[in-house]
Amino acid sequence: MGLSTSATHIIFFIASVVIAGGFIGVAASVILNISDGIEDRGNMIGKQLSEDFSIINDPQRMSNNPLLLYLKNTGRVALSTSHITVLVDGVIEESSIVGDRNISWMPGMVITVAVEVNLASGHHVAKVILEDGLSREFEFEV
Repeated sequence: MGLSTSATHIIFFIASVVIAGGFIGVAASVILNISDGIEDRGNMIGKQLSEDFSIINDPQRMSNNPLLLYLKNTGRVALSTSHITVLVDGVIEESSIVGDRNISWMPGMVITVAVEVNLASGHHVAKVILEDGLSREFEFEV
C-alpha cells in the first residue's frame, strides 16, 4: 500500500511539472507578443507627437491660380515632402512644391506648395495631407 501511494504521488508530481512547464511556455510567448505590441504602439505615438506642421498663410490675402500655401514644420523631426496631397473644398487638386521637391523638411523650415486651381470669390477650405496621414485644414477667403 505504501509503494502504490508513493508511485501515485510521483506520477501526479511529474504530470503537474509537465503541465506547469507547458503553461509557462505559452504564457511567456503571449507576454512577449503583448510587450512587443506595446513597444510598437509607444514608438508610433512618439513619432506622432514629434511630427507636426502648420499652414501659415494669411486667410484674408490668398492668391488664386495658383493657390500658394505656406507650410511650416512645427514639429521636432524632419518631414517628408515626397507625397503631399491637397484638397480644396473636398476635391483633390494637382499640387507641386515650389523649389526642390526632395528636400529634407527640417523643423522650423517653411515650404511653398502651389495648387493649380481657379477659385470663385468666397469662402474655401484647403486640407493638406502628408505621406504619413498627418493633416491640417485651412479656411480662407478669395
